[in-house]
Amino acid sequence: MVQNMTNPTKEVGKSLRQLLVIAALMVIGYTCIRTLRFTVDILNFIFVCAFYVIPFLAIRPVLRLHQRPRIWGLVLLTPLLLLSSFLLLGTVVFDRLLGETERTQPLQTFQQGSSTIQLQRYEYGGAVGVHGLNLEQRRLIVPGLYMVRSVDFFDSAREGTLSVQGLYRVKVHAKGNYYSNDYEVDKVYYLKPWVYF
Repeated sequence: MVQNMTNPTKEVGKSLRQLLVIAALMVIGYTCIRTLRFTVDILNFIFVCAFYVIPFLAIRPVLRLHQRPRIWGLVLLTPLLLLSSFLLLGTVVFDRLLGETERTQPLQTFQQGSSTIQLQRYEYGGAVGVHGLNLEQRRLIVPGLYMVRSVDFFDSAREGTLSVQGLYRVKVHAKGNYYSNDYEVDKVYYLKPWVYF
């Protein structure tokens, strides 16, 4: 009798630990997706798809919970699984089967200490999507893997130049957007040596 009581308790404890690990994996995965980029594009695609699959690992631990926690777990997990399914499907269809929807074209690149700063033309979503200039800072962590930060985005800007003003200091001159040819911006940026700190 005592052994029967401890087995379900052990199963619930094991399920809760697994759910905590899965939640931690999701937080770490989300942070990595926003800050890290592989130089090989297919690895970025695989990493994003793996992130969207993580919530499916929670199905089994949730089903091992007792009745009331199981119901709450399923209520919380179902929308997350639905969202993950749609995002995974969208990523596979739009990024692989129909061709990439996000395009960047480097305009100018400078080395700043141990990181690079790049001004790039950015397009996402075709003719009615997002267009502009993106200022991006990268730092090599290991061969093939970069830490990346988008420093600023100039919405709908058509042309731009990047110039070095000193160590970890650059100036962007952006001009001409879809709303006005008179659009002109000059901004100076102080960069962080390790991209985020």
